[in-house]
Amino acid sequence: MAVALYARVSTTKQADKDLSIPDQLRQMRDWCQRNGQPIGKEYIEAGASATDDRRPEFQQMIADATLKPSPYTAIIVH
Repeated sequence: MAVALYARVSTTKQADKDLSIPDQLRQMRDWCQRNGQPIGKEYIEAGASATDDRRPEFQQMIADATLKPSPYTAIIVH
C-alpha cells in the first residue's frame, strides 16, 4: 500500500530558503525510494500557518486518510 507525503511552509521566506517545498518533496521522495514505499499522493500547503489545523490540504489529507479502506499506510512529513 502507498504512503502520502505532506509538505508545507508557513511563509514565503521559508519557501525561498532551504525549507522550500520542492526540497522537502525531494527528500521525502528519496526516503520513500530508499525504503521501498510507493507514493500514493502528495499534499502541498504553501504559506499556511501551523497554529491550527484549518489548512485546506491538511484537511483533505486527513479526510482521505480516514476513508475505508484507507488509501495510505502512513503520512510522511518532512
